[in-house]
Amino acid sequence: MKDFQILRYIKKWRYIIIFGMVLGLSVFYWYLSRQQYYYASINIEYLNSKASEGLTPTGNELKPEEIRTAVIVSSALEEVDMDINVDYVRDSLSIEGLLTSEEENRKKAMLEKGEEYTMTPTNYRVRLSMNSSYSVETVQSLVTAIVNQYMTWYGNRYVITRKKPGVVDTELLDKYDYIISMDMVSSSIDKMLQYIYSCEESFRSSQTGLSFYDLQTQLQSLQNAQYESVYVKAVNSGITKDPQLLLDYYTADIAEQNLQREKLLLQADEMASLLQIYEERMLESQNYSSSGTGDSTDEGSNSIILHQVYEIYDEDHNPVYSQNNYETLMDTYAGYFASVYALEKKISEDEFILARFSGVTEAASESAQAEIREEIMYLIEKINSIYAQLNILGTEFNQSEVAKNIRVTSSARANKGVNIMLYMVLGGILFLGVGCTGAIVLGRAGDLMDYVLYTDKITGLPSRISCDEKIEEIAKEGALDTFSCVCLFVTNLGEINNRFGREKGNQMLAELGLILQIATKQYGFIGYNNGNQFLCLLNNSSYEKAKDMLDFIGYELEKSQTEIKPSLTAKIGESNRLSTYQINNLISATFKQEELIVFKPTNK
Repeated sequence: MKDFQILRYIKKWRYIIIFGMVLGLSVFYWYLSRQQYYYASINIEYLNSKASEGLTPTGNELKPEEIRTAVIVSSALEEVDMDINVDYVRDSLSIEGLLTSEEENRKKAMLEKGEEYTMTPTNYRVRLSMNSSYSVETVQSLVTAIVNQYMTWYGNRYVITRKKPGVVDTELLDKYDYIISMDMVSSSIDKMLQYIYSCEESFRSSQTGLSFYDLQTQLQSLQNAQYESVYVKAVNSGITKDPQLLLDYYTADIAEQNLQREKLLLQADEMASLLQIYEERMLESQNYSSSGTGDSTDEGSNSIILHQVYEIYDEDHNPVYSQNNYETLMDTYAGYFASVYALEKKISEDEFILARFSGVTEAASESAQAEIREEIMYLIEKINSIYAQLNILGTEFNQSEVAKNIRVTSSARANKGVNIMLYMVLGGILFLGVGCTGAIVLGRAGDLMDYVLYTDKITGLPSRISCDEKIEEIAKEGALDTFSCVCLFVTNLGEINNRFGREKGNQMLAELGLILQIATKQYGFIGYNNGNQFLCLLNNSSYEKAKDMLDFIGYELEKSQTEIKPSLTAKIGESNRLSTYQINNLISATFKQEELIVFKPTNK
């Protein structure tokens, strides 16, 4: 049987191995391409003091999964101008809570003690995964847009409680009379000032360089100077488009405000009755406490009225004022009267306008109307100019307020979900390994099959079948060139079998087979042609070279240490000497040649 030579097997099947590896990698790449996906993630952190308790700044339950709501996703898709199914994007989003190293240690310690651990992280990772139909850039820009939209939505819902006032309508004068328009302008100024008062006055815009205090000063100056001047001029001059419509408007406005005033007074009376009951109960509680056990720590029935009367502190250990129920009711009661006072003031102003224009019977002249219109429009333009600056400042302020409660802690990082190159390298190694292993297995199986079918089991040389196939192979090649055919004969095989048994004869043939296998590697094909014959077919071999082979065989038999040695003769047929260039004819001619003694044993 042939030696186990790995490289020989691989070399024999190398083209099939390469083809199989290329085919396998092509299919593998096609499969991986269909399985490819891209993902991008951004980390966000909730910064408000109640975030660790799972609450928003307004005290609502903190729900990071709100980032997946349809309104946020659809707004993000509009921002990046992408036509993608909203539900697909929502299903592709995931929000994962992240724990700090300290929280991880705390979790580990609690679990080791057998205590229950509840995760309340303030850091979250927002991850978007999309299939290979979309590019890495698409996934990255989309997850960034989603987080930006969520932060805006979160700020408006849970952080920013102040609403910016609207701009003054530039077509106001086309819809209303001059005095009514001035009232609306005054209302717009008041709303802008109220918004400014609710903000941090020292906050300054990075774009305009103005602070809330600067805009407050401008508005107040505009209100106290230009607005008052225009308003007084319009009232004192009785400038109107239609006196009757103006009187009807203020008459209706006074009636509506009187109804509101009556409603507020009724609510104030009901609140006064409730306060009366509280005062009586508080007096009873004081009497009960003074006649009680005298224990100063006993709250008595005061707890019914005055809850949380003791000092409380916030997370920074600053004292927090605790307002009891009675004080809350008093504030509400005072608020009713403040509203009543504001209504009465407005009614008084409307009555003044009503009285002033009750004697006016016709519209003002066109020149007077044009003049007052121009002054009012100039005033509106000034107010809207201040509003534009206030809008910029308010937007920046809101952004800063939102940034104090939620922030992005990492930029979007997009990656491929499947590292195709790595898998292709691993696949190449796998397919190459499988191919080489298969070649080795097939090659060795071929050797085994050749050994079983084409190898003589005793000598280890090619069998009679192999000799016939070798002859046919040479015959197909055509005429011979320099070619030698040698027939070896074991002349004492029958004698050995008779005297010592077939086992000894087979042993002698096996020893001879080993020598002939060595000769095969140096000279050419040698096969066992059954019986006591060996056929040697030596290509590119002259008579002298064939004779050298016989000398080599004789020498090897001579130095052999075996007890039983073969008696070996041979006949040589060389194509050029016999002028025979067909293999079958040469073999026939060889058997007719003179017999040469190769080896004759000296042992008895």
